[in-house]
Amino acid sequence: MTGDTLGRNEPLPVNQELTALLENVQPVYPAMLSLVAKSFYEIISQVLQKHVRNGLEHAQCFTGRDAVDTIYAIIRASDRNLAIVVGRALEQQNLFHDVDYEKRLRDDPYELYAFDEDVVNALLRAHRGEDTDDDCSRLHSDTRSGSGINGVFVMLTDCYSPTCSNTQPCYSVTCPRQRLQQDHLRRTAKNNVAAEMKQEKLWSMSVPKEIVKSVSRKELDRQERIFELFYGEKDYVRDLCILRDLYMKPLHNGDIVGIDRRKNFITKVFKNALAVLAENMELHRTLERRQKESFICYQVGDVLMPFVENLEAYLEYCANQPYSMHFLEAEKRINSRLVDFLEKTDRRPECRKLGVQHFLTRPPTRLARYPLLLRAVLKYTPEGHPDRDVIPQVIDRVEDMLNRINVETGKAQNRLRLFKVDEKLVCSVSDRNDLRLTDDQRKLIRDSQLRKRGGENTTIQVLLLDHMLLMCKVKSDSHTGEEKYTLYKRPIPLQMLTITTSPTTLTGAATSASAPPAPNAGASSGRPTVVAVDNETQKDKYAYPLQITYLGRNGFTVTLYANKQADRKQWYQSIEQQQQELMERHCKFELVPVAKQFPSGIRINTADVYDHGRCVVIGTDHGLYLGVAGKPNSYQRLTHLKHDRVYQIEIHEKLNVMAMIADKDRNLYVYPLDHLMTATTSSRHGLRVKPLHTHVSFFRFGQFQEQDILCSVRSTTLSNQTIIHVYKPVMSQPKSRTLGRFLSLGGESGLADSWKCIKECYIAAESTSLHFLRSRLCVGCTRGFEIVDLATMNTQSLLDPADTSLGFINKRDTTHPIALFRVHDGQFLLCYDVFAFYVNRNGQRARSNWMIHWVGTPTSFKFEYPYILAFDSQFIEIYHVETGSVVQVIITGNCASLSPNKMHVNLCVTSQSPTHPQEVLRIQHLSAKDPI
Repeated sequence: MTGDTLGRNEPLPVNQELTALLENVQPVYPAMLSLVAKSFYEIISQVLQKHVRNGLEHAQCFTGRDAVDTIYAIIRASDRNLAIVVGRALEQQNLFHDVDYEKRLRDDPYELYAFDEDVVNALLRAHRGEDTDDDCSRLHSDTRSGSGINGVFVMLTDCYSPTCSNTQPCYSVTCPRQRLQQDHLRRTAKNNVAAEMKQEKLWSMSVPKEIVKSVSRKELDRQERIFELFYGEKDYVRDLCILRDLYMKPLHNGDIVGIDRRKNFITKVFKNALAVLAENMELHRTLERRQKESFICYQVGDVLMPFVENLEAYLEYCANQPYSMHFLEAEKRINSRLVDFLEKTDRRPECRKLGVQHFLTRPPTRLARYPLLLRAVLKYTPEGHPDRDVIPQVIDRVEDMLNRINVETGKAQNRLRLFKVDEKLVCSVSDRNDLRLTDDQRKLIRDSQLRKRGGENTTIQVLLLDHMLLMCKVKSDSHTGEEKYTLYKRPIPLQMLTITTSPTTLTGAATSASAPPAPNAGASSGRPTVVAVDNETQKDKYAYPLQITYLGRNGFTVTLYANKQADRKQWYQSIEQQQQELMERHCKFELVPVAKQFPSGIRINTADVYDHGRCVVIGTDHGLYLGVAGKPNSYQRLTHLKHDRVYQIEIHEKLNVMAMIADKDRNLYVYPLDHLMTATTSSRHGLRVKPLHTHVSFFRFGQFQEQDILCSVRSTTLSNQTIIHVYKPVMSQPKSRTLGRFLSLGGESGLADSWKCIKECYIAAESTSLHFLRSRLCVGCTRGFEIVDLATMNTQSLLDPADTSLGFINKRDTTHPIALFRVHDGQFLLCYDVFAFYVNRNGQRARSNWMIHWVGTPTSFKFEYPYILAFDSQFIEIYHVETGSVVQVIITGNCASLSPNKMHVNLCVTSQSPTHPQEVLRIQHLSAKDPI
């Protein structure tokens, strides 16, 4: 058993995905290698996977068997050996290579191969017709640098004779259809494949026959495995010496690379190869000494243990492999002297025509071979032998290092891919700063091409990052031929993205944000949702759509198309998984249902809680509902409170009252909380009280000079003015402990008389919000935030007009002030529908470099230090008030805050669409203990 066949007893499953693709493969003229290459890449690129061989991970690879299967189907061959020869012709022009740069194409499911990115790009550009004249001439004249695929496979060409056919070939002895020519081609292909199989080196051939006869069969097998380890180490050290003597030294001492770049180039390409060579030189000497001690090697584990205890040099070298190959190829593209040097060196007998890439990849492949070789030794080692204890420890040490190498190599490959994207990307500075492609923590999750409808260039390169989705047009530079990415659409943060696999599943207009998830699914979990709809029955080229939506005021919707159902499925699964990981990493709040679902015909407008958050009162277009939080079946309609429509509710537990705006005329009523409980004890006759005021826009409870007050606001759009009435409670019965108790004893008449209007204020602007300061009111209106002094009833702007840093407010007439929150240190957070910023108690700008720009168009806000929650109709944005950075986005569907004026009551209503049921949810901080 040779090293190449170790561990290959298990049969591998057939690649079903590739088999399905090959059933519909389009035939091409097999003699034209460029056509075969294009078809081969288009098929294999759809089945690229990450493979693990000998403990090392290889990304974006395909197997030798898959390659031969594909070429066999493309050229309609009758012999797999012929497909191998054609494949090697493509391999010779660098379309793909063995992952170890060691073997040529083999019909083997265990051999792994990868495409050369530069050659593939040149091939695709040539077939798209994007190459300039210079590019085309270079493509056909200089294939040695891997710039393209060309050539004619003569034995597969058609005969020039018009009368020649497959059934009746012509008389010419060179006719490709002649049986003799076909048989010769098959024999040549078979001999070429067989000639590559190396003669196996055996221990039994290197020692006297008497020694071989003196050992048992099991010991013979054990010595063969140990001998394979010995001569494999010798070959490995020889290759590292070739790398040092034939490549590194001439590059260092010659003028092949410019003197200013030489040292940096050698360091990037060869890294610490000399340190790896030194470690294995010592191991090789030790193994040789052990081998010379006796014809029969008794023990090998003790020799390997010191070596595997210090493998850090391998970690540094192997983690640099992606960069090594990248910088080598980059230098070859601009340095013809390097190309000539490598070609001449590769032809030297010592290099065996393997190329520098083979020698560069020897350390990781050799390290991955040790566990395989040692397990074979261990298999034939008898019980009680010292190696039975030592070899497993050696294997564990090597495999631990291989795991670390896989992790670091994966990070390096990811950084390299992002580095290439950053080089190709043409975009604005702000977009590049948002993408942060060169950050160490950035990841490229998925990268492939999708299509859009219409136009000549319909291909869109889509890149899924760990935080954004990037869509680019692919263009070639007219001078250099290099591939460039230009933004097709603005980058989409994953937290603001929704995706569906069918445009017909979206509701509303085409310009709407998206079809949001159902409230009891995506909304309650607080993560964006991917909706999957199977369109398997569609067969045209636009059969597999992906409708991608960027939520927010400047959002958009775009539909792209995948080539097949599997590709589309992988895309939405990748996006869903990354959104889930992003949500779990940054999740601070979650949505928890607190009430039953209400049908779409009963619109929910407002809600509040009392009894420490245990009881919930909900105001709808059909009156009031009362229930217990978290118990959906406990909610009942308060039929004794006869109101057709309830717009706003606010409960003041200290006064034991509930105020609300209800009915067609938007009347302001105040009820004792005792009247709410009658809904669950009896069916009293309808209760109706006299309103405090009519045509009220909104109201708020607050305090003025340590006294509880109630402010009702009446705004008119036509007259563009606001009237604010300030009420205080009148406690006429000193025996009553609370106002609510007094009102309940006093009967229905006189309830409105228990509130006395003490102030009236007029503002020449339409008002939308009201906030209480220590001794003043702050009113949000069309003129901005206005301060009202309740003692003098004078008004003035909150913002200092002399502060020039606030000029951006005056330049934006369309902004609307919504909320104000006191944060700390005398600073106030002003929230508009476009942005938020800080001012001090004098109305001057604070934290001049701090500002939040809302992605959506929020209509209300909640402040829960250190977070500010902004409610858009489709989602909730959550930002950190100290850093100004977005923390979380909860996509909710049709959403509205039900208690915008209550600091510690976070209730909202969501529904998938206006025709779907509504659900009342609590926005709960993950560390909160209070039920509301």
